[in-house]
Amino acid sequence: MTTTDFTSIPVLDLAKASSDKAAFLAELQHALIHIGFFYVKGHGITPEFLGNLTKQTVGFFDLPLDDKLKTDKIHSPTFLGYSVQGNEITKDKKDNREQFDFANELPASWTEGRHIHERLTGPNLWPDEDALPGFRQSILSFHEQSQDLAETLTRLVAEALGLEPNALLDQYVLPGQQHRAKLIKYPAVDQLDPRDGTQGVGPHRDTASLLTLLYQANDLPGLQVQNHAGAWIDAPAIPNTFVVNIGTGLEYLVQNVAIATTHRVLNPPPGRGPRYSIPFFLGARLDKKLTPIDIPQRILDQRPQTVVTDSGHQFGQVYQNDPGLYAVLNRISSHRDVGARFYAQLAQEHGIITSAPSTGY
Repeated sequence: MTTTDFTSIPVLDLAKASSDKAAFLAELQHALIHIGFFYVKGHGITPEFLGNLTKQTVGFFDLPLDDKLKTDKIHSPTFLGYSVQGNEITKDKKDNREQFDFANELPASWTEGRHIHERLTGPNLWPDEDALPGFRQSILSFHEQSQDLAETLTRLVAEALGLEPNALLDQYVLPGQQHRAKLIKYPAVDQLDPRDGTQGVGPHRDTASLLTLLYQANDLPGLQVQNHAGAWIDAPAIPNTFVVNIGTGLEYLVQNVAIATTHRVLNPPPGRGPRYSIPFFLGARLDKKLTPIDIPQRILDQRPQTVVTDSGHQFGQVYQNDPGLYAVLNRISSHRDVGARFYAQLAQEHGIITSAPSTGY
């Protein structure tokens, strides 16, 4: 087996970063350069908290549709809020999932004449507290704990790539920046119309971010990672772990030595009910053109020569020159109804069809 055709995702124990840091960094470096994915355990977020988070997630999706639609992202140019089943697009195909996007709370600050990416920042859309007591508090606590964990891991990533611990955070993340997360429900195949297919979310890489942390909230299959020879590898749920993957932002900023590996989600098999997952995205700053960081040659020499992927890099050239515009265009492309309402002219200028996708037959 070569380093390009991995057949499983490694599990890293964060506690080892304290007890045997050199060994931990060696494991992390291999995962970054040759896989682009790893599980992390020993992260300090308690099983009790994660159990309650799962309960709140299921509770949200079990709300009557009218209650969820009060938080529909069509009401906000931030793309935060609820999306009904089938309303997101990946590679021009419908994704069979419901989701609720949220972020750390910040006020809206964009005004006409300022850079368009600032329009993505703003307050969350919440269900009524009476409808789902404790939901907002639980979700924001998850966000806070996930950001702390992501920043800890980013410092270790920097060290694993031969850099100072804060080299990435100091240059590429702004204090007080808004970072996104989401709750996701993937219906089982037997809960879908046969014409829907089985694409929970199509092959993609996480755009404009440094790291993604994913909590798989129940023990159902679906997440698959494409190894660098092109084969799809299952990434099953492991209790009390997070799946961590590299975003295209980090890949670009470290000169492609850490790989943003393609992944997808298939809807669960019949008879097993829906799959729930909760990702957090540590985003790179969007306010200016970013210059890749200098990486030691001994690290660069390890870059994979060939990476097969079923994912494109839509608007990739835009990212190098204007990360903020890149982020907006990707949002419009995925959520075309919001794009049509708030960004129609921009979408037209960049050839994005913004008519809302069909959610039924």
